[in-house]
Amino acid sequence: MSSQLQVAPIAHIGYHKTATTWFQKHVWPLAVSHDFIDRKVTQRAFLNPPGLHFVADEARQMLGLDKRQRPIVLSEENLSGYIHNGGMHGLIGAEMARRLHLVLPDAKIVIFIRNQHDIVRASYAQYVSGGGTFGARRYFNTHDYVRGALTRAYKAPAFEFEHFEFDRLIACYDDLFGPERVHVYPYEWLRDRTRLLARLSEDLGVEFASAATASTKTANRSLGPLGLLILRCVNLFTRQSVVNKSYLIDVPYWQGVRHAVKFMLGHVPGMASRGEILPRSVRERIDAVYAPANRRLLNLRDLPLEELGYPL
Repeated sequence: MSSQLQVAPIAHIGYHKTATTWFQKHVWPLAVSHDFIDRKVTQRAFLNPPGLHFVADEARQMLGLDKRQRPIVLSEENLSGYIHNGGMHGLIGAEMARRLHLVLPDAKIVIFIRNQHDIVRASYAQYVSGGGTFGARRYFNTHDYVRGALTRAYKAPAFEFEHFEFDRLIACYDDLFGPERVHVYPYEWLRDRTRLLARLSEDLGVEFASAATASTKTANRSLGPLGLLILRCVNLFTRQSVVNKSYLIDVPYWQGVRHAVKFMLGHVPGMASRGEILPRSVRERIDAVYAPANRRLLNLRDLPLEELGYPL
């Protein structure tokens, strides 16, 4: 029992578009040293309570901490904030860090980052996949296309480039948990999954069933420019499921049609092309915004960002 107590709980907070779904389905459930907590339980415990309604003891009860013989592992990308609303103007990520520290002060934090050119592109592809209709230029500059209160991110959240300035949230966790407990991994290291899982085992004290390293299932590829354009047109006939979008008419049961079209597009040759979907102005802004942020990150962690193509 004493050896089990020395193994710390793990909180994997994302980011979005860094293979969190793969971890939730094919890695963390195969941990033999920890109890993997279902995402819905994690969401109820940490994300569902409104700002001033969070009670740490209630979260501990939901997680069943007093009854467990093994430490827990959480994996929920929304703990870092939702990408399509800028993490609610950057407030969600910091609040979730505070809540996690109240409930699991000895946890080891896992944060995956990704080259911002790729993660921004993937964010837009997910926006369209989720029902979005805006072109990339408008999606990334939503507040420039509206008036009045809608131009203020604290009143009408939308995508914000600041969300992927990784150093800021990492520093927040460093302050709460200590840098030695905050583990940062580039998404690009997933190219060698066996090596990455070995690193996780060493850093986190987590043991996996052998099947974890054998899993080769890959994430679905994003649609290319033509596929996204077709899907944007299809999305005009439902108001689901993203907030910032347009629609012509909300056709009953169109979500089923939309999902069928998305599935078929994903299997048509050429539709999953990696062709450029970001306007030049967005690509230039990525370089301008994230180069200083990544240089700050290098002061926090010794990571091969230049080698992996991160804006510097």
